[in-house]
Amino acid sequence: MKNTLQRFLLTIVIYLCACACTVFFITPYSFISFIGPAAGITTALIIFFGADMLLAIAVGTIIFCLYLFFWLNLPIELSMVIITLLAIMLQGFWAKQLTLGEIYQQNWLKSRRHLLMLLFKIGPLISLVSAFTVIIVVIIENKTLGDNLFFTFVSSWSGSVLFSVFVTPLLLLTKDQQKLSFPKRAFIIIASFLAFTAIGLLFKISQDVQQHERQDIFKQVKNRVLQGIQNEIDITTNELNSLSAFFKASKEVDLDEFNLFTQQIFQSKSSVRALEWAPITLHENRASFEKLHNIILEKNGKGVTQKASNRSRYAPIRYVYPYRSNEAIIGLDVLTNSKHIISMDNVIDSKDIIASAPINLIQDNHSNLGVLFIFSVFTSPKGKLTNIEQGRSDDLLGFVVAVVQFKSFFQHISPLETDKIDLFIEDVTSPVPYILFGQQLNENHRHVEKINLQVNSRQWLISLGEHYPWQLQQKNWQVWGMLFGATLGGMLFQVLILMMAVYSNELSSQVIRKTRELIIAKEQSEQKNTAKTNFLHTLSRELQTPLHAIKNFCQQLPKSDNKEKKKIIKNIELAQENMQKLLNMVFDISKIELGKFKVTSEPFDLYGFLGRIDDMLLVKKLSKNITTDQEKSMTFLIDSKVPYFINSDELRIQQFLIAFCESVHELFNSRHMRLTVKVHNHHLNSATLLFVFTNHDNASVDNTPLFSHFVNSNMAFFSTKMAMAKEVCQLMGGDANLAISASGERVLTASIKILITSNEQQHAYQSHVFDEAQDK
Repeated sequence: MKNTLQRFLLTIVIYLCACACTVFFITPYSFISFIGPAAGITTALIIFFGADMLLAIAVGTIIFCLYLFFWLNLPIELSMVIITLLAIMLQGFWAKQLTLGEIYQQNWLKSRRHLLMLLFKIGPLISLVSAFTVIIVVIIENKTLGDNLFFTFVSSWSGSVLFSVFVTPLLLLTKDQQKLSFPKRAFIIIASFLAFTAIGLLFKISQDVQQHERQDIFKQVKNRVLQGIQNEIDITTNELNSLSAFFKASKEVDLDEFNLFTQQIFQSKSSVRALEWAPITLHENRASFEKLHNIILEKNGKGVTQKASNRSRYAPIRYVYPYRSNEAIIGLDVLTNSKHIISMDNVIDSKDIIASAPINLIQDNHSNLGVLFIFSVFTSPKGKLTNIEQGRSDDLLGFVVAVVQFKSFFQHISPLETDKIDLFIEDVTSPVPYILFGQQLNENHRHVEKINLQVNSRQWLISLGEHYPWQLQQKNWQVWGMLFGATLGGMLFQVLILMMAVYSNELSSQVIRKTRELIIAKEQSEQKNTAKTNFLHTLSRELQTPLHAIKNFCQQLPKSDNKEKKKIIKNIELAQENMQKLLNMVFDISKIELGKFKVTSEPFDLYGFLGRIDDMLLVKKLSKNITTDQEKSMTFLIDSKVPYFINSDELRIQQFLIAFCESVHELFNSRHMRLTVKVHNHHLNSATLLFVFTNHDNASVDNTPLFSHFVNSNMAFFSTKMAMAKEVCQLMGGDANLAISASGERVLTASIKILITSNEQQHAYQSHVFDEAQDK
């Protein structure tokens, strides 16, 4: 229980540390920034600690999401957290299942193929889960489907790959079970840690460069927009100042003079729609003004134009340029402008140009708002310039007005489509702001700057913001190159480092294997040399018996009569036959060594064959005229599972069986032996046929040192027949060995590989035998 709790807490700590690293290395940071690395570190932790640590991963994810929401103030929805948590846990569990064999058997460092398979599974393959999850979360987070989701996909995949490929081997190398020395493991861990840190710093530097470029582009657009607005305001101000100076300098200005002068200063490409002159007209002069020019008008509370009510003075618009499309405002009293639009008292009291709030123009539709720039014009008597500065209403001549519509201008100066930046301008002078241009910006994961601009007593708020969040913005080739270069470079570095360890393991294994093979080859060579020496010793010993017999018989031959000579000659022939048999066996053994001893595989009746062997042994026993005290017997026992027909070499089986049967009595020091025939079936129709020789005497077993010697060394040293029989067994895919059972019983086991005869082959063999019998 204590160990489980420690692993639980350690998993949470490692997981949170990895997630915290993303806050330092990733700029700008959003909710999806940690998903890829978190999935990668989860892969490593679940593979190392086991699937029971998924609960710790869930706890760590919830803690980190709370940190992002409350500390970093990131907009996080519950659906995003649930999808992310499920995907991270799925990736970790899937990785555990995919790598279960390599980790459990600990063969991932035994060969390069196993290593590459492990890295591919925990890296490029399994990281697709987190990459696709990020796409889903981005769509939920931004409520849009951008054109550049592939970069988000690749960057998340890259983070997961790097964390899993670097951290998983490091955790696995901390286990003592891995077949790596401590210096090798320390080298790999330190090198991998430094490489991982270097890659993280490269990403950090690259992102800082990207953000600087991003800020520079944004600053250029901002300066261009602000400069354009300021230039447009200056143009309007200059036109009003010029027009006011013209009226100050002139005693009386008629329509032609106004049009001529205004035509010179009016810029058709500016935002100014019209320039107006509204002179001060006293009530006593109203009738004459209306008779000469136009009826004085005003707007009621509903914005409807009507005849002006009686007041002490008026400021009706007398002249307007251009007149066409602006004639509807002739006679409109500017002093009746609503105070929430513009305060005319402030205009009179101020020596500067005053701007109004956005209004609907009488001469235009409601889709294009206008702004009035009004400047009061005072008289300038000689020697009384102070009246202008003091702004006394008695010296007021009238008002010059510039009607400005900024919509086309704002569209002209707004950022280009390639800049992917939105412009939003509003008048925030009053508590309720007026929208001048654009739409409210979406500030979610976008860089937004707001600038307060003083425009002739009005306060404008100019907002510039990115159209797409950073994750969905187009990236240049340097960003793509850095992403792929760092990812592939990091993977390649880790592969090479681990390959060095694997290659070192392979070399060590090969050295150990070659050393073992050399030792075995040396032992086999020594055994062969010893076997040859012992075989020659056995052969020479067996040859000495007939040679000595021939020598003795030859010495007796001159001294014997004719009857005895015939008997001696017959004994010499028997000795010669024994020598011939020995030489034939030596010849057979040499053919086996040279690979010239052929073994066939033909169907035959095994039970009939064993019966014939029994008959042959009986005939040999009868031909030797052996007494009852010297009688030797061989009892055959056949297991019920032994097939009746097999495919093998009948002649070779007969050869080694006769050799064993003739030698086993002497070897076991027993007159009565038992031969048990068994079979061990393999797949399909292959099997191993076993011939087991055991003692059948009732007398107690006497394991003489001689028998134990052959058990411990090689029974082929007993006689040339045994050597030849053992070689034949080995040639037929089996072997022959001596053993002493736990009860002390002596056992000789000979085995060969056979094929069980099919029904078709059995029928063909029986037909052939029947045909031969009919022919005879």
